[in-house]
Amino acid sequence: MRDHGEKESVELVVHDEESTRGSVAARAEELVVKDRADILMGPYSSVLTLAVAPVAERYRKVMWNHGGSSDAIPHSSFRFTVSIPSPASRYFVGILEMVKALDPSSSRVALLHGRSGTFPLAVVSGAEAYAKDNGLRVVLRAPYSPTPAGFASLVSRIAASQPDVILGAGRTEDDLRLARQLRAQRVGAHVMGLVAAPIQLFGQNLGKDAHGFFGPSQWEPSVRGQPDVGPTSAEFVARFRDRFWKEPDYPAAQAYAAGLVAQRCIEAAGTLRDELVRRVASELAMSTFYGGFKLDAVTGEQIGHELVIIQWQGKAKRIVWPLEMAEARSQIPSHPYV
Repeated sequence: MRDHGEKESVELVVHDEESTRGSVAARAEELVVKDRADILMGPYSSVLTLAVAPVAERYRKVMWNHGGSSDAIPHSSFRFTVSIPSPASRYFVGILEMVKALDPSSSRVALLHGRSGTFPLAVVSGAEAYAKDNGLRVVLRAPYSPTPAGFASLVSRIAASQPDVILGAGRTEDDLRLARQLRAQRVGAHVMGLVAAPIQLFGQNLGKDAHGFFGPSQWEPSVRGQPDVGPTSAEFVARFRDRFWKEPDYPAAQAYAAGLVAQRCIEAAGTLRDELVRRVASELAMSTFYGGFKLDAVTGEQIGHELVIIQWQGKAKRIVWPLEMAEARSQIPSHPYV
């Protein structure tokens, strides 16, 4: 923004990173060096974010991380990466807190995870640490099957461990395979939670079999409240719907929120100089429609944002935890929807 109310034009430059680490690092360097981007928005996925972070460090360029929640990102001491989402190690903590509060007789936990990337391992490791510290017993920790056909055997193994709670974190297609087999074999757990459960695709693919599943969500359209900066959730959803003719999932909300945080930091710094913008980010505490923003002073981990837990109830998903944000009661144990 110039003086006297005159606005400068903004150019959006987008490169296809082809979902590979080598390509995403090369495209990020191109944005910084050739395109001379003033603001660098990160890619989607923890693996790709970890590939871009060293580029941001090398050029001392702030990368606004909206798509990577692996704990490896802040724990790798990338000073110029500013993370918007809650870290992966917190994903299943809310579900276990809910179980402790609402179903204290459930104590046996099975943890399943994808075979690649740092994100799935961080999710289940965080859940395992919480379980051990809070009187819950992890009766099984196992990787997903390497083949689609192997999920039936995996679920038989899960059933044999007799868990009260089943939690799984992997690629969306693998979470869906696990969910189908859990329903097909009628595993008698009280609570079943999957990382993929909050996305609309989960309900669309499983139909009535989605009923009862829980999942951790970085953001839900129904979250209410008046943010410090930017639109409310309802306003964001309406704008997104008008622009793209579909409902937004949490990745769109994360990217938009990253833009709001970047804007606030640049305005407060009074400059686009990355060193000063990063310094403002380290001291900033604010809220957007996506939730809170505050970085840990030592690690740079996102500590201001809180995940919500959803449950599919009938044909709709509802926020059920934490209680102060809930729009429906948790159904525990959850039974197949008829």
